Amino acid sequence: DRLNQALAVDHVYRREGLTLADLAQALGLAEAPLRTLINQRLGFRNFNDFLHHHRLQEAMDRLGSEDLPILSIALECGYGSIGPFNRAFKQRLGMTPSDYRAAARVGRGRSQA
Repeated sequence: DRLNQALAVDHVYRREGLTLADLAQALGLAEAPLRTLINQRLGFRNFNDFLHHHRLQEAMDRLGSEDLPILSIALECGYGSIGPFNRAFKQRLGMTPSDYRAAARVGRGRSQA
């Protein structure tokens, strides 16, 4: 399916400023069916919820396994600056990216012991 390919292989969610129209065009779809797919079949509130989900999932994976600065991870995942990234992260996970990274490192240390 084209959407899975665009997410898993092409990582389209990393594009800063990505809109529903941009994604629809990249997939060769009209906006309305794509919106329906995202909202009704995949269960996201809206396109921004969908976008944050995929960006934050990658950020969480990278925060737990890489030593890159948090700003670098935020930018590479599609956020234009650290502020929106921190807000989205804390809203979704209830903790800051720094706290998440620290907890992931503690967990990693325990699993290696």
